[in-house]
Amino acid sequence: MTTLQILSKEEEKAFNQKPIFNFNQQKFYFSIPKNLLEKIEIDFNQIYFVLLYGYFKATNKFFTDLNDDKNLDYIASDILKISIDTDAVSLTKSTLYRYQQIIKQHLRINEYTYEIKDILVKEAITLANNFTHRKKIFYALVEFSKKLSIEVPSYTELYRIITVAINSQKRDILERLTPFIKDQKLNILDEFLQKDGDYKNRWSLTHYKILEHSTKKAAMMVSLQKFKTIQSKFNILESIFISGGITPKIAQYHAKWIEKSQVFQVKRKKDVESNFLLLSFVYYQYLIRNDNLIDRFISTVQTAKNSSLRSQKEYSFEQEPHKNRVIQSLENANLSTLNDIEAIVKDSDLSAVQKVATIEKLLQQKTLALNEILTEKKVFDTVVECKYDFIESKSVSLQGKLSGILKAIEFDEKASNKNLIEAINYFKNNPTLTNKVPKAFLDEEERIAVFDGDKFKVSLYKILLFFHVSDAIKNGTLNLKYSYRYKNFDDYMIDKDDWIKNKDLLLTKHEMEYLKPFDTFMNTVKDKVEASYKETNHNILNGTNTYFTASDDSYILKTPKLEKDEDEEKNPLAKYFPTEEYLSVIDVLNSIDKETDFLSSFQHYSQSRIKSNHNLLLASILGYGCNLSLSRMGKISKGINENQLDNTKIWYFSEDNTTEANDKIVAYMEKLELVKIVRHHTDINHTSSDGQKYSIASNIDSTNAGHSNKYFGADKGVVTYTFIDESNRLFHSTVINVSERESGYVIDGLLHNETVKSDLHSGDSHSYTELIFGLTNILGFNFGPRIKNFKDQQLYGFFTPKHYHNLGYKLAPKRKINTQIIKESWDDILRFAVTIKERKTTATQLLKRLTSYSRQHKLYTALKEFGKIIKSDFLLNYIDDVKLRQRIEKQLNKIEASNRFSKAVFFGNNQEFTVATTEEQNVANNSKRLIQNAIILWNYLYLTKKLQHSKNSTEKDEILTALKNSSIIHWSHINFYGIYDFTNYSKRVYNLIAIDKEKEFMQPLGLGN
Repeated sequence: MTTLQILSKEEEKAFNQKPIFNFNQQKFYFSIPKNLLEKIEIDFNQIYFVLLYGYFKATNKFFTDLNDDKNLDYIASDILKISIDTDAVSLTKSTLYRYQQIIKQHLRINEYTYEIKDILVKEAITLANNFTHRKKIFYALVEFSKKLSIEVPSYTELYRIITVAINSQKRDILERLTPFIKDQKLNILDEFLQKDGDYKNRWSLTHYKILEHSTKKAAMMVSLQKFKTIQSKFNILESIFISGGITPKIAQYHAKWIEKSQVFQVKRKKDVESNFLLLSFVYYQYLIRNDNLIDRFISTVQTAKNSSLRSQKEYSFEQEPHKNRVIQSLENANLSTLNDIEAIVKDSDLSAVQKVATIEKLLQQKTLALNEILTEKKVFDTVVECKYDFIESKSVSLQGKLSGILKAIEFDEKASNKNLIEAINYFKNNPTLTNKVPKAFLDEEERIAVFDGDKFKVSLYKILLFFHVSDAIKNGTLNLKYSYRYKNFDDYMIDKDDWIKNKDLLLTKHEMEYLKPFDTFMNTVKDKVEASYKETNHNILNGTNTYFTASDDSYILKTPKLEKDEDEEKNPLAKYFPTEEYLSVIDVLNSIDKETDFLSSFQHYSQSRIKSNHNLLLASILGYGCNLSLSRMGKISKGINENQLDNTKIWYFSEDNTTEANDKIVAYMEKLELVKIVRHHTDINHTSSDGQKYSIASNIDSTNAGHSNKYFGADKGVVTYTFIDESNRLFHSTVINVSERESGYVIDGLLHNETVKSDLHSGDSHSYTELIFGLTNILGFNFGPRIKNFKDQQLYGFFTPKHYHNLGYKLAPKRKINTQIIKESWDDILRFAVTIKERKTTATQLLKRLTSYSRQHKLYTALKEFGKIIKSDFLLNYIDDVKLRQRIEKQLNKIEASNRFSKAVFFGNNQEFTVATTEEQNVANNSKRLIQNAIILWNYLYLTKKLQHSKNSTEKDEILTALKNSSIIHWSHINFYGIYDFTNYSKRVYNLIAIDKEKEFMQPLGLGN
């Protein structure tokens, strides 16, 4: 069994340490029922009993080192009102044990039985199978223990459970694969470990590590050939994947080890382990290459659609002057004809018979001229019909790129549109297409265009098939059989049988039991919404809400503007930061590492005990985070070289590692009193999120990049979607395609960060949909976005609009909510929410598949219907509370300030991303955020020390006032540029923030109670 490191020595020490309480926490945790205290007869024993009780209440753990505890005097004087020399007291083990049992009985704590242990082991195995980092497994088990109402197991016991879970997965797979060691099918894996015939000194395996992103035909053909080779191997080995228990997640984790390693590292493994790694590589490559080809298929189709539409518009624009002349000629001809007829009718020299004859002759002459004009006009009338000519003109170039992909990809026929599957299969199996092709997937207009009389337009048929395939994949009516991102929606959900079997345990685990009884829960929601309607309308009717004005068919809502924060140059905090010299960003990072140990997050990918190099980690963070590239960083730095940086990048840098490093800094900030002082309410944390656009360098092809003419013109770009709290801590960020809707990522940011609790989350108009309102509520989050075009928003209620009008309400719903739709799908809604909580997949992935269905999914409809009522409740409060609107506006301003900070940090390479894969883009983005968080923490610590050493209360008040009225996001004292010297660190930069640890850390400013 492999020996694992789960927590660092510092983290293990912190886990075993008693909690440190501030004054308010002391009052809360040491508050004890009198009837419980009466069970302890001796006064000085009561002091220790209360101490045991308070610590257990806070941590679900008992601590035995109770003597010399700082809280003993507080308990004696403030809680029990007695005076006893606690230094002379000690408790026997038997007494301590008896007290522990009394406390557990009172708090209804379950005993740690074999059954409970088995539940923890199963949970650990589930997390291990999802390749959750072992440290996250540890803390997840701690939280799960609390929810199971048991005493949190010791570090040693949790270590044993996690070790068993992690080792059992790989051991079980290797045992299941051992019987196949001599299977001839495995021989095809040997090809990876041979030299590539086309390239000197390159192994065949290396050839497949490179994933192309370009949509040029040559690159597409190279990718397709690689795909077919991997597909062939996958088909031969599929039965072994199943027998060996290799899942997509298992394959992904071990394949990434292969991608990072050298071939000799694979070859020196034992046969069964080497085969396991290569099997994982084939499985992962097949799934990821399915997704990669489909990404590029969709991108190519979209480009063709845009191009044909643009060509059609350009043609129409070019013809516009001629078209206008023809129309004018037609009008003139008609007017001339009418005038001539009128003249003939009024000619008194002509008889009636002559008039008729003359008019007939005139019409014959005019008809010839009109026909010529109408013939020209017909050209313009058929421009819309000719759109298919423009579409067809793109077909030949698309066929060369996409036909092979469509024929190679295997679709999930049971969970896809039957008409489209029929057409795809016909396309795959018939080299020559005839007019017998399946046509049910085409709409009527398209059929007429393709089957033009007796003529069958093959090229048009093919490109329309490509168009429909692309649309169907995006809208979820066409799904891949083998994929990470384009499978059938239900494949991402918790298995229905597992849900039925484990529903109660899962709801308990995630503290969602209150949601199970639908009627009870919905009555609570109903009461809240009706109260909001009543209060909001009452304040409108009695004139309390002076910012709301109703009209006959609409209303106006005004929000007084907050005073804008001063410019950075006028920031009142600026004068308190160092002005004599610029501080090296290297020294700042090094100083913050001394305080937070964030560099320990950068563990080797194999999670081994291999030591990382401090300087190389810092240099890599700066190379990524300042967008300088690691290659350039190696050339301009002292004490490191390019090859060392490359090895560090490969083995130590990942999304998880860079996220964890950020989390350490963000969590550390929570200990500082200054961090809470800047909040509107000390114990309530308001968070927000927003997207920032970044271009992709023109020489980089990336499937994660998209077009946005507004922001990038003809180029491509991405969005960094970032989360910030009231204290300016940047607690989550991810890089997404610019064409994606940001709302789905709100859930991931709130749920997948381990450090920041959000009491209210805000975003702009891109962050919300009615579905997001409903889902955030069920997941336990308070969602409060900024609402634009407020008068366009609709309200919903539990009764008909007439009911509210009869109550005299000015604000009434447009429609009654359909609770029956919600009730019918309530169990599926809970299953959906728990799937997200369980992290079986991300909320974004689930929402992409759910919201993409062209025919509305029943679950989607129900969630949206529930979201309408939650949104209505928020809108009513938003209308009624001007301070809430102002706080939301102020919080969104914080992220705009952080966006300026981001650009300042990410200054290299014209502030354009220069990496292609989503993972490496996220590593770069997280590294940038890491530098930002380090500077923010440095600023907080610097001001904390300033306050500790302030001469008087006036000076202290001035600093605090400046902090509350401006932003801690300040970087003019930091030097990001120049030569990066890792051979010598400045002690002075650290000394500037080395606060006095002898003073209470939670209350270093003397501002607590």
